[in-house]
Amino acid sequence: MKAGLLDKEVLAMYDVRGIQSYIFKSNVAKEIIGASKIVEKIVTDGLRAYIETLEETEKNKYMQEWETDDPEAFLKDASIMMQVMFVGGGNAYVLFRKGEVCQNVNRFLARYVLQKTYSLNLAIAVIEKTGSYAKDYKSINDEMRNIKAYMPLTQPVGALPFMAADSITGYPLSYRENGTYFCTEAKLKRAAFPKNEDEKVFDRMVTEKGDNSTLAVCHIDGNSIGKRIQNIMREIDSYNDAIRVMRSLSMEIAEVFGTTFEQMTAYMRELSVKVKKNAENQLYRKIIVAGDDITFVCNAKLALPAVRYFLSHVGEEKDYSACGGIAYFNSHFPFSDAYQVAESCCDNAKKRAKRPENRGKNEKIGNFLDFQICMNVRAANLDAYRDKHYLADRGYFIARPYYVPEKEDKAGLNEKNQEFDVGKLEYWEGIFLQMPRSKAKQLRNAIPMGENEIQKNLSFLSSRDYQAFEKSQEEYRIWYDALEIMDLSIGGDEDEDNN
Repeated sequence: MKAGLLDKEVLAMYDVRGIQSYIFKSNVAKEIIGASKIVEKIVTDGLRAYIETLEETEKNKYMQEWETDDPEAFLKDASIMMQVMFVGGGNAYVLFRKGEVCQNVNRFLARYVLQKTYSLNLAIAVIEKTGSYAKDYKSINDEMRNIKAYMPLTQPVGALPFMAADSITGYPLSYRENGTYFCTEAKLKRAAFPKNEDEKVFDRMVTEKGDNSTLAVCHIDGNSIGKRIQNIMREIDSYNDAIRVMRSLSMEIAEVFGTTFEQMTAYMRELSVKVKKNAENQLYRKIIVAGDDITFVCNAKLALPAVRYFLSHVGEEKDYSACGGIAYFNSHFPFSDAYQVAESCCDNAKKRAKRPENRGKNEKIGNFLDFQICMNVRAANLDAYRDKHYLADRGYFIARPYYVPEKEDKAGLNEKNQEFDVGKLEYWEGIFLQMPRSKAKQLRNAIPMGENEIQKNLSFLSSRDYQAFEKSQEEYRIWYDALEIMDLSIGGDEDEDNN
């Protein structure tokens, strides 16, 4: 920290980097879930741990229960040495009476994060506090961007040539459990795994072992949350008002997205009996629910209905919207790569949602989703992967991303995005599920081959009394999307006789 800040009041911002890759680095459920528990509240837990090291007479001068404490305590009481302003967007904003106190906390937190995670990095930005919250908020975020741009992502020392190394992380093996050796990072993750949870939680999600063992990683992210906050805070300058408003906003975002997530999981429980009869285990597992950032793993057949449910309900009570990405993968596919695909799909959905022609009134952004079946690890580079596998003479033969309509179309989004309506995808899914799988697969294989092959298949289908296709030939891209995930739909992958 700069020497000039040691005796001055400062505002600090904390951000733990690389959380998602840290969680999904492993392919073992016990380590993935354990990692998600470790990082859930790591900064606030670290601050609480620091306070526990202080003398009893000093502890009440450090305030970290930001959701319930007096928001003006630091401003009114000069004896308060530290107060968490709020936590939002994965970042914690903390006021310190002196930069020297902040420096002590920073050193403790850096060590705490290292000891608890082994490999995560803590980014810290510190500026001098002024009387203007608006100015300080902009300055602290600018400072954090600069720090992230030039901050090296330091990693623990890897295994030396004479050491046994972990096959995924490359870290030295340092721990043995039931005859198997693990690195320190894996040990920490396993230790954090909830004692009352089944270690084979992901295995229990699949419909059945073997060919039908497909799972899905779903990633959902709110639209323009940062811009929303900026618009609200633009006219608020004093710390007294700003802290209250920012706390209220942060808690509102967490409540809206958290409540919608709980409603979605209740919906998934209802669907589970259709996916797996007499399902004794939940077919989904939360990984991260932090503000507007949500990631979960589920049975592949639940993914599309679940994400659609979430996106169609997130804006019901408050004016929020979000985009989602789904990566379908077999149990042997690396989790870290599957998550990257889901994140890329979410980003791709946002690109379409943010196009000027797709926005509603007052530039409102709608709810879009995208999905991808992971056939190899190159799918993480989504644009390049689709250029290679989904591009033909007539352009792309896929229609995704899809728009999820709002129940109350106040912004005129439903009308603007009719051509991308996810209802069309679900309509054609229903059509194909009623067909013999062999005929559906023939059409799927013909679409990438061009117009002549498509027409040949349509003529054959028409001769078999399938008239719906002739009237909707321009929707062949939607057909392909529906055909590709046909076996991943509820009611899919049944044998031809049953169909």
